[in-house]
Amino acid sequence: MRLGGRMRYDRPLVPVVPLGSLALVVLAIVVISGMYSASRGPGLRFASADRDGRFREVDAVRVEVFSEQEAEVDGAPVPLTGLASAVSGRLAGRPEATVVLVVSPEATYETMVAAYGAIAGLPGPPRIAFAARARETRG
Repeated sequence: MRLGGRMRYDRPLVPVVPLGSLALVVLAIVVISGMYSASRGPGLRFASADRDGRFREVDAVRVEVFSEQEAEVDGAPVPLTGLASAVSGRLAGRPEATVVLVVSPEATYETMVAAYGAIAGLPGPPRIAFAARARETRG
């Protein structure tokens, strides 16, 4: 029997270093999954002739994007901020909503995505095609 001192109990030790490593791994997984789940702008959907039918460029509204401020809709100059309303006005009387989007090499990628997002966000949404230059054959 002990008379003068306190009774001593053994406390269980919790390993702190492995728990800290585990916390860092969980934090890294959460950050990485958050980065990949973030919205990155409008998604591109590639059409096929079998699923979506043929694209008729003759009836399509032609949208040309030159820079961050300049664009044309069927030859009429339009500010980039008013692109969606101009395109919706042109598509109003047409039975099949189709748009050909031509982007100048001087325009930035962000400008192209903003123009595509504005058109893809219209009610409907219209079918959008990017104009591609035909490659020259070497002979």
